[in-house]
Amino acid sequence: MRVAPLSGLLAVALTVVSFLLLGDTPDVDTPGRQVGSYYDAHQGRTFVSLYLLVLAGALFIFFAAYLARVVRSTPSSVDWLRRVVLAGGVLIAAGFWTGAGINLALVDLADKSSAGRDTLQALNALSEDFFIPFVGGMGLMLLAAGLATVRAPVGSLPRWLGWAGIVLGILVFIPWVGFFAFMLSGLWVIVTAVLLARRPHPDTPVDVATPPLSPL
Repeated sequence: MRVAPLSGLLAVALTVVSFLLLGDTPDVDTPGRQVGSYYDAHQGRTFVSLYLLVLAGALFIFFAAYLARVVRSTPSSVDWLRRVVLAGGVLIAAGFWTGAGINLALVDLADKSSAGRDTLQALNALSEDFFIPFVGGMGLMLLAAGLATVRAPVGSLPRWLGWAGIVLGILVFIPWVGFFAFMLSGLWVIVTAVLLARRPHPDTPVDVATPPLSPL
């Protein structure tokens, strides 16, 4: 079993733990004073959550890079699809890291008397509504990988998984449905990571019998 594709499984696990640790954060219309009180009371848990989210973003890039290599080696695949797969992974990481930075600012300002209530409220509203980059990145990664899979007569991934990637990749971009599709996409990444880890290595040498020397 290879380790590289399992970076996707670990990325999903860290993302789930990070979101659970972050908990029920204040709503977008919560007054600045209450926002500051919340983050001041949950500093330790929030710091751990953001650290895990940063790690998850890095692992998604590794997984996307490996998946892009698989897409490139798929028969009849279009070369630009692998670039879309990798771009999707980068967008996931960029979204995670940017969101983590906004929440870090909230934690740092929560106990500062110089921080205005309007500033805390604005940062909290931005944090609550900041999901489009990483949700969209997941959609692009799944959609491109799914298209490459269903186009190929024989591929490294089963055709049903390719169709699932296409469906989830489209649903991600539908309002009110996208975030739920994003959560289901985590299952797609886990299944794909396990299947890629269990497949035979394409670079494994094959023993070829040496033909006997012909007599002179």
